[in-house]
Amino acid sequence: MSPTLHLDLSWILDVVERAGEPRPAPQDFGVALAAVERHRAVLAGRDVYGDPFARAAALAHTLGRLPWLERSNLRVAVAVAHGYLRAADVPLTIDQDLIAALATALKRPGATAADIADVLRTWRS
Repeated sequence: MSPTLHLDLSWILDVVERAGEPRPAPQDFGVALAAVERHRAVLAGRDVYGDPFARAAALAHTLGRLPWLERSNLRVAVAVAHGYLRAADVPLTIDQDLIAALATALKRPGATAADIADVLRTWRS
């Protein structure tokens, strides 16, 4: 079993630089820091988000639902989820329709991290 992958703020900011159009300025670093801590969450000695899809969803849900960049919040959230899954060596096959499904899910009122994880699981090869 491979170790659990955890990202840090600098990794997320690298994604902002690459995926944001054109390089949006962070307006609330607390949201990105919350995403970092959320995907690492442990309760009673167990990971709160138990697999790479759940951890990617926790990141995307936080970054995509809470405004923290001057623009491109949703684009960055999708890019972070994709980047996390790739960095975790999850085999993926995605296309524009799957990306659009994630963006739609992130915009849906009441969407949870579990809902986002379900969408991300459709990306699995």
